[in-house]
Amino acid sequence: MLGVGGFKTAHPGFLTLLSAPETPLGSRPRQKVAVKRPFYKKYPPGSSKNPINFSIGRYTISDELPKLFREANVLYWARALLTFAYEYIDHCVANSSETPPFHIPRLRFVEAGLTLSHDHAQPGHKSKSMTMPRAGYLVEELITDDFIKYIHNMDCNPMLDPYEVGYEIAAFLACTQHIQYAKTGGLAFISDYQGGFEILSDPQVLTHPLVNNGKDVFGDGNIERAVSTFEKEHNCNKYCKWSGFKLKIYEAAKRGTETETDSAQDALE
Repeated sequence: MLGVGGFKTAHPGFLTLLSAPETPLGSRPRQKVAVKRPFYKKYPPGSSKNPINFSIGRYTISDELPKLFREANVLYWARALLTFAYEYIDHCVANSSETPPFHIPRLRFVEAGLTLSHDHAQPGHKSKSMTMPRAGYLVEELITDDFIKYIHNMDCNPMLDPYEVGYEIAAFLACTQHIQYAKTGGLAFISDYQGGFEILSDPQVLTHPLVNNGKDVFGDGNIERAVSTFEKEHNCNKYCKWSGFKLKIYEAAKRGTETETDSAQDALE
């Protein structure tokens, strides 16, 4: 096992596709991948829910598949939101009269796909299409760097201290949260940023309670309160404060703000 998260276990695996795509996932035979599967915690009868004393429980296929599709959907939307943030960043840099006084990290989310494991056809079945899946998995590119948790799911600031490895990336990712929050009108941003130095995995998309009439479309990790309190909790860093991004400045400790210009509100609309 590679690790256990809050909702999924991760296992080492190999992937070979009959028709290799151009994308990084499955582009070569026996590619090393991370194979992930949802789970629930099973506690001994009569015991308290100790965060350590539990065993791994698996869902029935009818419960497992919706969870996997939701995980894939979260990853899909997270990739779109991160791409949008980079488009805004590149737009601002290209139209600014000054160069940013910092390096802009370039990250992306893993390539991933859903896979199903089928039982062999039962005697008497004339078609393999009659077989039912017995398990589902989320297969992702394997991150070979040190795995770092940059931002916690319930936070909009770096988990790391300035002296720790990966802090600059964490600070930049907090800025992308700010951009996503501002450009969606305060409705959504990515959280639970984690992964390597170039590739990220296992994100959560946090949405305001007003999104989709309050119906949760992004799973158990969607902490709506984190969106509604973003302006009170987020501390702007050097990335947010660069004038070229034209972002409103939030400082959680001081509750002070600077007015965002009309040009920023109109950017990329």
